[in-house]
Amino acid sequence: MKSFRIIIACILFFSFLPGHLKAQNPSRMDRLNAQRVAFITEKLQLTPKEAQAFWPVYNEYRRKRNEIEQQKIKLLRDYSINQADLSDKEVEKMADQYVQLEKKETDLLLVYHGKLKKVLPIKKVMMLYRVERQFTSYLLQQLRERRTRNIPKRNF
Repeated sequence: MKSFRIIIACILFFSFLPGHLKAQNPSRMDRLNAQRVAFITEKLQLTPKEAQAFWPVYNEYRRKRNEIEQQKIKLLRDYSINQADLSDKEVEKMADQYVQLEKKETDLLLVYHGKLKKVLPIKKVMMLYRVERQFTSYLLQQLRERRTRNIPKRNF
């Protein structure tokens, strides 16, 4: 259960992060994207030809996935803000919408899995899925370290 909560928190954080960073500071978002590109390119060991075919497909997938994530975040935020005033029917409708967005995200992955298999060897496609998780873990570790450095020491 604890790992499920962590996964949900990570999904929400990282799907909210791009929009939040863009509004806050475009150069931060640019740096994050540059880090992602470098990380994936290095880990997948993309050839120039592979990179040329891969990045447009991957960027399109990420854009569409982020749009769905933003819809999920808005839905969860609306629920959080209004939950005391919502009827069971309204909550059920929101829950159903959330599940539909999850399905939409899964359907999107299926479509882009097929597209990725056309531009990369299957071993690199599978490695991409692993590398995406590694990058998320890397970002979480960076946040933890930053948070640890910024916590003032308490004198007891």
